[in-house]
Amino acid sequence: MTLINSFDINFLADQIEHYGTQELTDRELLFCVCCSAFSKRDATTITGKFFSQYEDLEQMQYLTDQEIRDLLPENQKNWFFEVLSEFAQRFEKRPSLALGTVYSSKKIGEYMSQMYGCAKQEHLVGIYLDTKNQVLLQKSIFKGTLNSATVHPREIFKEAVKCSAARFMVVHNHPSGNVTPSKNDLALTDRLLECGEMLGITLLDHIIVGDNSYLSMREEELIA
Repeated sequence: MTLINSFDINFLADQIEHYGTQELTDRELLFCVCCSAFSKRDATTITGKFFSQYEDLEQMQYLTDQEIRDLLPENQKNWFFEVLSEFAQRFEKRPSLALGTVYSSKKIGEYMSQMYGCAKQEHLVGIYLDTKNQVLLQKSIFKGTLNSATVHPREIFKEAVKCSAARFMVVHNHPSGNVTPSKNDLALTDRLLECGEMLGITLLDHIIVGDNSYLSMREEELIA
């Protein structure tokens, strides 16, 4: 849904109450937060400025003081994004796979099914491992309509290089609940295998999760 140009904050709040926040886009989410500190007009302006320059909310933590001032209306609260960034970083400290631990595909599939099995949008998560298959990093890579064209391997391997991973897994959900791999899923897996071979970073598994179910491509021998 795209509501910020059509409805007031009260309508949007009503939609959140009935359907939850999970379906909000980053743009809608930022608009809601800005409405708590600014007028609707200013909140719309700030949101528009931010997303004309930055891809997603993750970029907020890297804003300089000047970039913050440029986003906000004159004489407005320059500390607003600093507080919001700190809030986001603390909120992000939710339960995740324990770093330094070795997990089987079964354990990861069950865990991710609980996390994303009921999500209405597709999420792609990278799980990065060391040479002993211990978890180095769990990172949300993409949210939206997942296909081999919209998800570029560089976004996945960028995180692998950052944390010096030797191996990795990718996990994504099917909102339909059907965990059967699509042609796009298989195409993405093939691209990741090829890129991984060139970079020396091995794709161990591609796991698809649904509501209380999962499919491991390695267990199904779709990955050798």
